[in-house]
Amino acid sequence: MIQIRADQMELGQQLTERINGVGDRVKVLDGKVTSLQHDVTMLKNDVASLDDKVTDLEKGQRSLQEGMKAMQRTQSDMMDILISIQRKFDCN
Repeated sequence: MIQIRADQMELGQQLTERINGVGDRVKVLDGKVTSLQHDVTMLKNDVASLDDKVTDLEKGQRSLQEGMKAMQRTQSDMMDILISIQRKFDCN
């Protein structure tokens, strides 16, 4: 009976040590998860910043395209005027 009790106490001690070991590993994993969460948050912020920059670039590109269209219309109008002048010279 004493031997059984001693065996039970030894098994209890081993189980306690194993539980404590698992607890320590859980704490390490929790620290890693926390670090990864921080990294993910930083990446999300970086992606949001890049999205903002892409949006700004797209706006700038649209503005340039509109400017080019206006310039092409002006060039077309100028060509029409020059052609009209040339026709007047040809008629004289």
